[in-house]
Amino acid sequence: MKRSVPIPGALVSGAVMLALAGCSGGGTSGSGGTSGATGTARVTGTTGAAGTTGATGSTGATGNTGVTGGTGATGGTGATGTAGTTATTGATGTAGTTATTGATGTAGTTATTGGAATTGATGGAGTSGPGGTTGPGGTTGATSTTGGTTGTNGTTGPGGTTGSEAGPPAAYMGPCDIAGCVEAYSLTRAMSASYTGPLFQLGNKSSKATLDVGQTSAHAADMTTWSSFCGGSASNCVVAKIYAQVHTGSNDLTPGVWKTPWNPDCSAGGYTCAAPFTIESETGLPILTTVSPQEYALSGDVAAVGVKGGKNAMGIVYNGKPVPNATYCCGVFGLTHAYNGSDTAGTDFMLVLAYGQTGNPVQIYCGSGSTYCVGAEEEENNDLADYGSSPVSSALVVTQFDPGPNAVTTYLNGAQKFSHSPPKANLNVSTNIHLGGGGDLSQPDPVLMREAMITNTVMSASTVTALMADATSFYPSLSFP
Repeated sequence: MKRSVPIPGALVSGAVMLALAGCSGGGTSGSGGTSGATGTARVTGTTGAAGTTGATGSTGATGNTGVTGGTGATGGTGATGTAGTTATTGATGTAGTTATTGATGTAGTTATTGGAATTGATGGAGTSGPGGTTGPGGTTGATSTTGGTTGTNGTTGPGGTTGSEAGPPAAYMGPCDIAGCVEAYSLTRAMSASYTGPLFQLGNKSSKATLDVGQTSAHAADMTTWSSFCGGSASNCVVAKIYAQVHTGSNDLTPGVWKTPWNPDCSAGGYTCAAPFTIESETGLPILTTVSPQEYALSGDVAAVGVKGGKNAMGIVYNGKPVPNATYCCGVFGLTHAYNGSDTAGTDFMLVLAYGQTGNPVQIYCGSGSTYCVGAEEEENNDLADYGSSPVSSALVVTQFDPGPNAVTTYLNGAQKFSHSPPKANLNVSTNIHLGGGGDLSQPDPVLMREAMITNTVMSASTVTALMADATSFYPSLSFP
C-alpha cells in the first residue's frame, strides 16, 4: 500500500539566458665597378644569395647588383638585378609582398685600349624562406682582362607554411543521436537533430487556450512567444502537454485525469493535475516542476508505442534536479503498469532520484532518513545507492537493466553508483509511461525535469560519458557534480 507524504514545495522560477605585412626585403645594390687599369675591364661582382621569406610572409631580398666592369675598349654595362619573386604565404596565411627590384648597375667607363667588359650577371630572385631574413650581399668580383663572371643565384629556402582557418561549426547532436532512444521528452530542446516539432504545449489557465512551444535554429525551446500568450506572467500558464519526440501523438504525455488508488484525485480533468509553467533561472529555459497532485501519463494511460519492456534490455536517462528534503513514494520517470493495475513486484522500472524515508518498504527508502539516493524503483522493490547528505545541484541519471548478466546499473553524473545482480525484483516490466507518481500515480513524487528518454538497449560506459559531455555542453550554466 503506498502512502501520501507531503512535500516541501520547491519551484524554480525566473528567466535568464545565454600579416604582418611582408616587408619588401630588397637586395642591396652592388657597388658600381671602378675604372679598371688601362686596357682591362673589372669583373662584375657575383650576385648575393637571395634572402629567404619567413613564416611571417616577408619578401626575400633581391640579389645585389654585380659590380660594373672596369674600363674596357668599349666599356661594358653593369648588370641589372632581377626583381625578387613574390613570397609564398607565411604561417599567418598572409601573402608575402613582392620583392623590390634590384638597382641597375652603373655603366662601365670606356677604356682606351682594353677589350669589352662583360656584362655583370643578373642577381638571383629572392625566394620564399622560413625566416624572412635578408641574404648577404654579393661579393665584388676580381679584376680581369675578360668579362666579369656570372654571379651565383641565391639558394631557395623552404616555403613558409600556410595559416590555418577555423572549420564550420559541428552539427547538432542530441541525447537520442548519442544513445539511440525509443521515446524522448524535453521542455528545453530537441532530443535529436531530426526532430523539428514542438517541445510542449502551454495552457492558459484563464482562457483555456493552448500554445505549442517550438524550437529555435539552435534546437532550444523558443522563448519568444510565451509571454504574450500568458499575459506577461508564467504563473498564468500550465504545461498542458509534453510532446513525444519519437512517436509524436501516440506517446505524448498529458496531465492525469483519474482518481488514483492512493490519491491524488485528478478526476476533475482539465488542468487540475497540470504542472505550472516554470522557467529555470540558471538556464532561462523551462523546467517541468511538479508537486502533488501534478503528474503525467499517456492519454488513457495506455501502453506506449515502440517500447519493449518485459525482460528485455531497457534504459532510462533523466536530466533534472533533486527536490531538497522532500520524501518520495515512487520513481520519478519510467516504465510502469497502468495506474489502476495491480502492484506486482517487477512490473515497474522507473528512475529514482529521492531523499530520506524511515522504514516504509513500499515507499522509496534511501539508506537513512537524511540522505539522497538514486537508482531504480521496481514496484515495491528498489535498487538504490546513497550519494550523500546534500542534493547535487543538477543530476544526469542513467538507470538500465541488462538481461545478459541480469543486472541493474545506475550512473549519476557520469559515475557508476552500483550494479546489482540480480535486481531486487524479477523484472517483467509493463510499458505504460508515467512522469511523477510511480506505477499507480500515487503522491508525493516531486519532479524537476528538463528532459528524459527511454532506450531498448543497454548503454555502454563510454555512451554514458558522451551523454554527460552533451549535457554540460548544452547547459553551460549548470553544474553536474
